Amino acid sequence: MAPHRTHHRGPVIEVNNPDTDKQPAKQPRPVRKLSKRLDVARQLHELEKDSALDIVDIERLRQSVTRCLWLFLAVGSAFTTTGVQDFLAGDLTPADPVWWGCWGVEPCLVGILITILRWEAAMIARDIGIDSKAVDWLKRFLLGSTLVMNVVPALWPREGGISPGMLAAHIMVPVLVFFLAEVMPIVQARCTQARRAINLTNTPAPAPVPAPAPAPAPAPAPVTVPAAVAEPATPAPAPVEVPVSIPVFRVEPTSDAVAEPPALDGLGIPPGMQAQIRRLVADLDRPITAVDIQQATRLPASIAAKVANRFTPATANGYTH
Repeated sequence: MAPHRTHHRGPVIEVNNPDTDKQPAKQPRPVRKLSKRLDVARQLHELEKDSALDIVDIERLRQSVTRCLWLFLAVGSAFTTTGVQDFLAGDLTPADPVWWGCWGVEPCLVGILITILRWEAAMIARDIGIDSKAVDWLKRFLLGSTLVMNVVPALWPREGGISPGMLAAHIMVPVLVFFLAEVMPIVQARCTQARRAINLTNTPAPAPVPAPAPAPAPAPAPVTVPAAVAEPATPAPAPVEVPVSIPVFRVEPTSDAVAEPPALDGLGIPPGMQAQIRRLVADLDRPITAVDIQQATRLPASIAAKVANRFTPATANGYTH
């Protein structure tokens, strides 16, 4: 007969893992994506409040407009260069070096015009007026030269008759190039004025998060020593009384010890400077001189000498004043 087996079921013990208990539940993916977008929106909103963003926008606009104007100015200058070269070259052929040199006349005229207008833009941006007729006449001469050298070949062509379209183009393009060169420095000047008119506002920096204070260390537990182990306290020896006789010296007051500092009235010296002179006399281990007083207070030599005489003892120099 097989022995009877009994199964003993003990109490069930639940073990809590602190790592798994403290770990927060993972948020759904749409919530995490929307949270990131909201964080970006809040940061952009804070940045848009800064007035420096207006400066960035104005600078971007200036660069974009300037690039477009330069592109159209280069195209117009290329067209006017052909008309000027045709006017100057005449019946010359490419075998002649002058024929090639005529291509550089119009770029020189346009370059001078742009340089003058850039200088005018810098003055306009600083609110400086240009009251010079020479500048106006120079710009008119450059425009007139380009216009004449482009119109003459269209009015008197070497081959064929007059083409109204070419005549209109040779009149409009030089005028357009001139006004483009006039507008470019004005754009630069106005953008500079707009940037300087913006008042920057200081965006407050976020307050630093204070670090948590460290927890205080637990106090050490007191150590108890059994009475049987503790050493008996040794009685301290009784103090021995020794009679001590203290000699008593009698100091007779002298006239120098009780002498009051001399008064500086009647010399016109302020009270604060008088106190400074007295501190200087107390710090020196020798009789004070007029040079010392002048270096410390910068008084005139005559007044410094009178002050030194009042503080100098009667026997300082070996004789009586």
